[in-house]
Amino acid sequence: KHEAKIKSLTDYMQNMEQKRRQLEESQDSLNEELAKLRAQEKMHEVSFKDKEKEHLTRLQDAEEMKKALEQQMESHREAHQKQLSRLRDEIEEKQKTIDEIRDMNQKLQLEQEKLSADYDKLKTEDQEREMKLEKLILLNDKREQAREDLKGLEETVARELQTLHNLRKLFVQDLTTRVKKSVELDSDDGGGSAAQKQKISFLENNLEQLTKVHKQV
Repeated sequence: KHEAKIKSLTDYMQNMEQKRRQLEESQDSLNEELAKLRAQEKMHEVSFKDKEKEHLTRLQDAEEMKKALEQQMESHREAHQKQLSRLRDEIEEKQKTIDEIRDMNQKLQLEQEKLSADYDKLKTEDQEREMKLEKLILLNDKREQAREDLKGLEETVARELQTLHNLRKLFVQDLTTRVKKSVELDSDDGGGSAAQKQKISFLENNLEQLTKVHKQV
């Protein structure tokens, strides 16, 4: 829009310049005509010098014509000068408007460049956020997978612990049965020997150690 207005004002200035030139050409033409008239007047003065009395009336008419023509030329000159002054003022005003529009256009271009740079910066930041989001999604998927794997591992450990608990229970039952039998045999032998007592103590220690290991697991 500003460029179109600048073009319109430039065309207007060119038209004004053309009119100014036309007026100058008109003034030059009038000056030439005045010069011709003055030359003709001189020729009349030289040609009719001896007949000045006879042609006094014609000379007076020519003088009056000359004065009238000079007045007309002066009037044209004043009008021409006023028109030139007005055209110069209009040209200066239009030039001032064009300069203001150019300054405004330059400011708009700078603002557009700044907005474009801000847009590129925001676009880059948005791309970085998308990349971070994709990494977070991938990390979250890995965590979910790890959680699933850990859940499966927990189930496996729970089954192993249950199996170990069952084995311990069976072992304790079997050990208890053997201890009872050993105690009964010792009772029949008159209170048992020291070797049987040592064996029972050894089995009790093993049972206690097994219990601790089971708790640690």
